[in-house]
Amino acid sequence: MLEAKGFQNLTASELKTFATRLSYLVSIGCRPYELVEYPTIVLLDKSEIDKRVEKLRLAVSINRISIGLLRFASPEYSNSVVNATVVKYLKPLGDYVSKVDEIVEELACSDTKAMEILTRNPRLLGVNYRKDIAKKIRCLISHGARHEDLYRNTNLLNNKSLGTIQSRAERVSKLGWIPLPVGLLGRENAYFEAVVGTHEAHHHLLTGQHVASADDVISMFPLMSANRVAVVRPKIEYLLSEGYAVSDIVNCPQTLLRSLKGLKKAVCALRPYHLQCVDLAMINHYVLHRRVLSSRRCEFRTVIAHVIGCSRAALPPMRNDSSVRAVKLDLQRTAEVNARYLRDELGFTVEDLASVPLVLAHSPDVVRRHWNALSVDNDEQAGRQLRAFFRQHADNARLRLNVLQYCIEKETNFSHACVTSWTEDSDDEFAASSAAAVHDSDDDDDELNFHDDDGDDECAGPDVDRFGIADESSDDEVDPLTM
Repeated sequence: MLEAKGFQNLTASELKTFATRLSYLVSIGCRPYELVEYPTIVLLDKSEIDKRVEKLRLAVSINRISIGLLRFASPEYSNSVVNATVVKYLKPLGDYVSKVDEIVEELACSDTKAMEILTRNPRLLGVNYRKDIAKKIRCLISHGARHEDLYRNTNLLNNKSLGTIQSRAERVSKLGWIPLPVGLLGRENAYFEAVVGTHEAHHHLLTGQHVASADDVISMFPLMSANRVAVVRPKIEYLLSEGYAVSDIVNCPQTLLRSLKGLKKAVCALRPYHLQCVDLAMINHYVLHRRVLSSRRCEFRTVIAHVIGCSRAALPPMRNDSSVRAVKLDLQRTAEVNARYLRDELGFTVEDLASVPLVLAHSPDVVRRHWNALSVDNDEQAGRQLRAFFRQHADNARLRLNVLQYCIEKETNFSHACVTSWTEDSDDEFAASSAAAVHDSDDDDDELNFHDDDGDDECAGPDVDRFGIADESSDDEVDPLTM
């Protein structure tokens, strides 16, 4: 911090002297990070600092000494001058005793983190104090920014006005972009407009504010060859004609892998049982297996989507996994505990968790144990190569979640790692009941078949009445309807 303020080429002796004086300032109630406001105070010896402290206490009634206040307490100034200067300085700060103190409070960071931030970005505060810093921070937090993202992008607070930050935060938050992309808000105008403009165009399509076309949907997928476009176009046109929104198709792209004939047969077969469009995930499942998702599978998707805050369509198809049956009495509680740990403590986003939803169904103790095993060098539970791979991809959140799920599954091959302390099921409850998947061709009988999904590629559940189907029109599980 001293070097950042112009103290270059300091000798070891000078650094030691400055460190001693800073330690003395801390002992009388100052904070280390306040040095950014008045770094030259380290040029004063202990006696000169004491004179300023005494002058400040005689001139002003304050609760705590700060380095910023000592800047005004020069011994040659009269008490009235010192008092007037300090009052003018403190008036806009409310209960804070320095400008730095106010910002550190808004950032909700420790003294150590404050030192790190101000060492990296000394222009944030100090003599040339930028106005409205606290208001900028409050604006960003209110629109969904995370404190840890602010720590890494404090240049935004230097370089953008309060009005610019407010307008950009409002535009991005309207797109549902949570957590707020703080780094993007600080980019130059051309880059910001290019990125946000593209997302606004997509958001316009997803909200269905105009009649969508197949080209609108195709533009939202990665670049495809002309042959691939020719294959998927009639499927998209058919789904749009049946009332499906752009968001439905984009969130369930695997539906476009099915034949157009199969899609038409599934829609026609399932339409009588739904007041609205059948969920495309169910359409895709029916084309593959000629049967309907069990209520247990629907409950799992509903609970996981509700806990992490996304739509069920955003979840990938889930295969059979014993962890789902293991927590069937406490699925919501288990998922909530794991989501708090992975999202709030480890920083995974909603999109990350939606990409690997099964990790939320394991015992929280098992999830924590395996995460710690992957993160700690001397733990023998995770292999050395796997730990190295895990650390190497620290910036790839989804890959790290997949590695975590892999480690838990690997252990499950030898023991019931998913058993929680909240259930009392016997080991028999966790045995996977295999049932052959039904793969009928498009020329098979059109009669709608209803089966229990124990042998399916997602979670298993209770028997479903032969003529019942779970209503997929809402996120809440309902009793089966009877024909």
